[in-house]
Amino acid sequence: MKKFIILIAAAFIFLFNNCKNTSDEEVKKAVVTFFKIPKDFRDVDKNLMSQELSGLIEKAVKREELEVEKIKNSRFPTDKPLCIEGDVFTSLYEGQDSLNILNISAEENKATALIEFTNKQYKHSWKDEVILVNDKGWKIDNVVFKGEDVNSKSTKDLLQSFIDFK
Repeated sequence: MKKFIILIAAAFIFLFNNCKNTSDEEVKKAVVTFFKIPKDFRDVDKNLMSQELSGLIEKAVKREELEVEKIKNSRFPTDKPLCIEGDVFTSLYEGQDSLNILNISAEENKATALIEFTNKQYKHSWKDEVILVNDKGWKIDNVVFKGEDVNSKSTKDLLQSFIDFK
């Protein structure tokens, strides 16, 4: 009976560790795929993001388009319209050109990855937290900015502030 209990416990531990490793690898793949090529937030593949983050990006793009029309039809059509500039997926305005995943913690349908980003041109590195949700595969849901001199606390906060700006 003791051997049976030990065997069951060993199988449970093995399965638990394998599920966690698989989940970590899937999270890592999602993060690396998303950040592989620095990009303009307007051109991001929506399939790599949660519905909530994708919706905020769509609203921000729509707001930019409205601002362009507003300026174009104003008394000062050559003024610069309100727009989002810089990288919205990292806490450095200029963005990243490489990353190193320091830690992944995954529980059920939510994961957090601590990432060390680097921008070689500006000789700068920093850490941000990437939040993911599992919705038929791991998707980027938010990036919590941990870098220095940030004006927003996260990607969602930055986008929502722009959308709500009066």
